[in-house]
Amino acid sequence: MKPIVFLVDDDLKFLRSTTRLLQSDDFLVLAFSSGQEFFENYKPGSPGCLLLDLMMPEMTGIDVLQRMRELNWSLPTIVMTTFGSVMSAVKAMKLGAIDFVEKPIHRNAELKETIRKILKTRQPSAASQLELQRTGQLLLTLTEREVQVLNRVVDGLSSREIANEFGVSLATVNSQRASIMTKFEVNSAQTLIGLVSRYRYAKQSRSAIGMTPPTRQG
Repeated sequence: MKPIVFLVDDDLKFLRSTTRLLQSDDFLVLAFSSGQEFFENYKPGSPGCLLLDLMMPEMTGIDVLQRMRELNWSLPTIVMTTFGSVMSAVKAMKLGAIDFVEKPIHRNAELKETIRKILKTRQPSAASQLELQRTGQLLLTLTEREVQVLNRVVDGLSSREIANEFGVSLATVNSQRASIMTKFEVNSAQTLIGLVSRYRYAKQSRSAIGMTPPTRQG
């Protein structure tokens, strides 16, 4: 059976345009206008991935992920967010989403390749494994306080909230965040959260080669 991209979004215009976009690259797409419709039609175990909008009425994307967890469904999920909704993306990652993209996704040149890698195999691609292994090595370069700050960033806390928790100045936290982003060679908190969340997911699922928890030498 050919893997399917299950697309869930309450915006019918978006559903139609995104379905056409993905079909133009030979993806098999099934589109649903609500979480309820998705649950009524999805057959557990069907190969593919889920492209899920977070901001939907009645049953939100978070509700969908929570329900999938309750049902023990292991469908790889990419969540779609609007600009600035980092907290929602963080919560989605904690519920098992493996990546997130910001709308409008039609401008995201890497999305199709990400989906293609997910559909190609249940095991991470060579590129994905390299990314995960590199992330693990980069984590080893962080100081103990940088690790603490990074954990709070991934949990969705702002710099001011982190500063208040640790009892340090905002400038100190901003400096530590800048150091972390320099070491990871990223330009945004969203990209950093995505890298670390994918690494955590791989460790939890034990699906990546060589993905043992990193340990500092000495």
